[in-house]
Amino acid sequence: MTHKIVRAALAVAVLAGAVAGAAAAGAEGRYKKDGSKCVWDARDSGPDQCKPAVVGRFKKSGDTCTWEAGEKGADQCTPSKGRFKKNGNACEWNATDSGPNQCDPRQAK
Repeated sequence: MTHKIVRAALAVAVLAGAVAGAAAAGAEGRYKKDGSKCVWDARDSGPDQCKPAVVGRFKKSGDTCTWEAGEKGADQCTPSKGRFKKNGNACEWNATDSGPNQCDPRQAK
């Protein structure tokens, strides 16, 4: 009888650990397709549905809003100056340029 109770308790502990691990892994978010856009959804889990043209986000640091290439996540701010420019097949952020964006970093590849 004691063995059955210990086995059941062990099975419950292993299952709880697996569920907690899966929940923690899913908490990181993923890229999801939204029409022709590829947007970050921090509350979703599973494999990415798409890849954006440019991986990165705008990040707030004090009164500054800068582009952080390679970071995943939602934009924290919108810069007052700068634009995305085409550079061959690449879409790059230029913080000192003005005018409309020449490309969309959220466009799905």
